[in-house]
Amino acid sequence: MPEQIFDPIPISYRGLIADAHLVDAQQFGRSLIGVSKLANSICHELLFDQVTHDPRSYHVRFCVLPSHENGLLQEIVGVLMTGLPLFPPIAMQIGKVFVEQMIKAMISNVLHKPSDASKALDVIAQVSKSHAELARSMHEGHMSDKDKLFGLMEQLVVENRRPLRELPEPIGKSVRTIQFGRKDPIVIDEPSAEVLRSHEPLTLGDEVKYDVSIEGVFKTNGACRVRLLNNNKVVAGKIADPALEKPNNVYTKALNEGGTLHVIAKPTLKRGQIHTLFITGASRVRHGRR
Repeated sequence: MPEQIFDPIPISYRGLIADAHLVDAQQFGRSLIGVSKLANSICHELLFDQVTHDPRSYHVRFCVLPSHENGLLQEIVGVLMTGLPLFPPIAMQIGKVFVEQMIKAMISNVLHKPSDASKALDVIAQVSKSHAELARSMHEGHMSDKDKLFGLMEQLVVENRRPLRELPEPIGKSVRTIQFGRKDPIVIDEPSAEVLRSHEPLTLGDEVKYDVSIEGVFKTNGACRVRLLNNNKVVAGKIADPALEKPNNVYTKALNEGGTLHVIAKPTLKRGQIHTLFITGASRVRHGRR
């Protein structure tokens, strides 16, 4: 029988039809393929000190456990196949932490969020330092060296850029967010998903408030064009606010009446300029006052 080598890693799909415990099958499949490729590559590096995405090299394969109804909660677990060499027990003790935190660091790296990447790598370094045997012997002590962990993370990102694009596949289509991990999880939302999927260099901006007018909106998917009133510039947008689905909502009323909105939004940036503005909330601006 295959042997489970450490505790399962949870992945939660939430929002849109996931709240009815459903996700589009093809999008769900691509997402799980992406995250399992990442986990397999990271786990192989942990056990063999080799960065690769070649599945022929893997002695541990990640499998899925039965789904749970929590939005849609999926769990992946590393399985050691029969007839293969045993690994040091210390590696098994930190395996879940290493895989989970390294995936968080890799996602944060692609999103250009260095502080979040550093926080995830700090967890790996601290766990390895708490196991003296691991710190002395495994990978020549690299597991507790923060600079070497940064270099390893960057190697893994380069080797696994395609699965990082696959992981957020359902977001904005059949789910709103994917939450990876249970303790201090990383939540991938629509703007994060756009950066992860992109084949061109995009950066995730911080949440900002803007005064805008709505130039056009598709109520079916939230795609829109908005005019930024501070510089009279029209940019592509996406309304990720569930309020858009309701009749006579603030967005369609602003479009019909030519009103001004004060919106909360998170931009994705290309060369420092807004690429897409993801709007999560809005209120009407009346008589020039907020």
